[in-house]
Amino acid sequence: MTNSVTSFDILNDTEKDMEIVHEPECFEFMLPPGEKLTIEVDSCEQSIILRHSLAKETVILSILDDKSYYTVRYKGIDVFCKHKL
Repeated sequence: MTNSVTSFDILNDTEKDMEIVHEPECFEFMLPPGEKLTIEVDSCEQSIILRHSLAKETVILSILDDKSYYTVRYKGIDVFCKHKL
């Protein structure tokens, strides 16, 4: 049996960069205004948690991998790949 993958897009519909944070390591990626990224995650119940907040007029989206690994792609490239072993 193979794992299936679920993906969804996040669109930065603001006029400022959106900070995307990979938790708990706190790796950051700034998503430019009007751009989108794709989050890919193994399909399972309670796979990730998305937490959004506002700090000093910056929208912050934190992604917590509660029970599965995930990938964040911007223009097809894994934005956190350089931080992986």
